[in-house]
Amino acid sequence: MTAAVVLLVLFLPAAVIYGRYRARHLRQRHEALRGRLAALLPMPAFLAVCGALAIVHETGRADALATGNGVIDAVLTLARWVGELELILFMVAGPYLIGVVIAALLLALDARGFLALAAPAPLEPTDTAAKDPSP
Repeated sequence: MTAAVVLLVLFLPAAVIYGRYRARHLRQRHEALRGRLAALLPMPAFLAVCGALAIVHETGRADALATGNGVIDAVLTLARWVGELELILFMVAGPYLIGVVIAALLLALDARGFLALAAPAPLEPTDTAAKDPSP
């Protein structure tokens, strides 16, 4: 329990920044809440399934993942490897997954009118010569 609280405290600032960024851009690109949430869902769902497969394999229940079909076993093995990599790189995956939850919450609050998401800031040119020409 203590580890979960510490991880949440460490990951929360990055997750909030990413969630707000993602929510603003999805609000601008999609009209309806359903489209926004549908655009937000695929990658976190993939990572959650891969992480679950890796955890099942690491708990000693590898027999549950063996189907006998070579193609399905190969796909499950690849998904397990992605899940193991995700669990190794939890410092990246943690804020990302928490940020997606925050983005979904912000999008839902924006759609209900409880919150107004600002439009994303336009990108400025990075070339200093284009901004301020010297005589």
